[in-house]
Amino acid sequence: MTSAADVILKYVFPALGVITGNVMFSAPLRAVQSANRNGTLGSLNPTPWAMMTGNTLGWVAYSYITQNLFVFFGNSPGFLMSIWLNLSAAKLQYQDHCARE
Repeated sequence: MTSAADVILKYVFPALGVITGNVMFSAPLRAVQSANRNGTLGSLNPTPWAMMTGNTLGWVAYSYITQNLFVFFGNSPGFLMSIWLNLSAAKLQYQDHCARE
């Protein structure tokens, strides 16, 4: 028989980690959507988004090796979001570069 402590430690807290991770990874989305509407990065710093891509890719690979779905679902949306963030930043940087020339 499974105790309440086992359920909390094996399922509830990891599920809360998944939610927390996805909220954290989605934090810059509104700022980038606003920058896309304005057509410029402005004061946004895209460097953390490159680090986010590497971090989430590493965790997704680890989750595949260990077959841990909580780690996978906590990081795979972040990986996809970081790809979009980086592509948006590259597009906006290119637009800024072309506008200056």
